[in-house]
Amino acid sequence: MLTFSLDKIALKPHSKVLDVGCGEGRHIFGSLHEYVDVHCVGLDQDIPSLNKCKEGFEFFKELNSGSTVFMQGSVYSLPFDDNTFDLVICSEVLEHLDDYHAAIDEIYRVLKPKGKFLPSVPSYWPEKICWSLSSGYQNMPGGHVRIFKKRQVINEISDHGFKYDYSERFHGLHSAYWWLRCLFWSTQDSNYFVRIYKKFLEYHILQSPAWLNHFEKILNPIFGKSIAFYFEKK
Repeated sequence: MLTFSLDKIALKPHSKVLDVGCGEGRHIFGSLHEYVDVHCVGLDQDIPSLNKCKEGFEFFKELNSGSTVFMQGSVYSLPFDDNTFDLVICSEVLEHLDDYHAAIDEIYRVLKPKGKFLPSVPSYWPEKICWSLSSGYQNMPGGHVRIFKKRQVINEISDHGFKYDYSERFHGLHSAYWWLRCLFWSTQDSNYFVRIYKKFLEYHILQSPAWLNHFEKILNPIFGKSIAFYFEKK
């Protein structure tokens, strides 16, 4: 499930897209669906996730005539020249970083002037509830080291040379799942309520019924687990 409305970003043929912290490649594959003849790079530090990207790409590669590459690397030292990309996606990454300002500077460097920057972070109050329910959630290795407020993200990224366009919330059905996991943190893998809700989310993701998609859109402005931002490099 994507955390951005990629159909709102108009990219010309042969544009270059970078997904920093691409995980298992959901936004790269979303880009292949949305755009024609674009060149995509997925970058992550986690080798198992990159391997899953490469496996998934075998299914998606017929969708696009551009090139797609997955590679290991750090957001603190992106292995690309200045002004390389037309679009940089950075979804659910900044909240993990000790020095997210340095990461934003690197993203600014590799993005072309007028290029689009799409970061997303957990929404403030759904994330705050997770922290309140479970110290384990707060302290798990590689977890979240901060909670962002919307205005903080807008102001701080703007200070790095970006123009803020708009924001929107996604994944309204996911907040309750994470609250349940936090509430039953020590037994979450076997807890009945967590397992039932996970099956419900899997049904939503795999089947994508129209009625449930519509219901989540109603929930998103209030309960959206993630908040997505749309910026442009000045």
